[in-house]
Amino acid sequence: MTTFHERAAEELLADMRADPGWTADLSRMTARLYRGDYPRWLVAAIGQTRDEPAYWPPEQTAALTRTLYRLAHGRIARHRIKVGSTPGRDADRTGNAARLRGLPAPFHAHLDMHQNGADCDGTLSWQEPVTTWRSTAVPVLNVHALHSAVLAPFDVRPTSVPLEVGYTKPSRTLAHLAVEGAVARWAYDDDEIHLLVDLERIGAFVGLRPLPADVEPSTLGL
Repeated sequence: MTTFHERAAEELLADMRADPGWTADLSRMTARLYRGDYPRWLVAAIGQTRDEPAYWPPEQTAALTRTLYRLAHGRIARHRIKVGSTPGRDADRTGNAARLRGLPAPFHAHLDMHQNGADCDGTLSWQEPVTTWRSTAVPVLNVHALHSAVLAPFDVRPTSVPLEVGYTKPSRTLAHLAVEGAVARWAYDDDEIHLLVDLERIGAFVGLRPLPADVEPSTLGL
């Protein structure tokens, strides 16, 4: 059965294919995924499935493309949280919960021990302001795509966001960013959690200072 976030990705794909610029971006992304140009951790921070990204259906490539574009242009800010270990298999919720107990302050993770079709695997919260980092799109010389621009800080007040552990589709990550305005990703083979904050969606509400001049807030009509 197709989920709501997969249907949203299909609609996104149709919109992107109707735009020559986005069509070209999709073509380039597909070629880069086949060549393995992007660091595996970067792609996994957005989506990870049993299939290699080069073989994802086109709507998932579209969701990945849109998210990477917004990261590169400073619409999404990021904070890396050291866990010290990688996730165990999805069924090992007790083990994964134990691995998450040692997060550095002020972060705290709660893993749903049953999940049972819930929209996320748990939550990540913090009790003090934290600094996330957004791209300014001002280029610097570096081989990594996400690190090829000057980064600027964006301080975020205490809140709680969905946590996704292990496998998750790019469309689900994009849906969390659109609906909740943020998501935390702990991918297989990664010993860090990547906190992603959509500045257009919730930046005005969680930020400790006004939004950057190049970011326009959007509530998607909500």
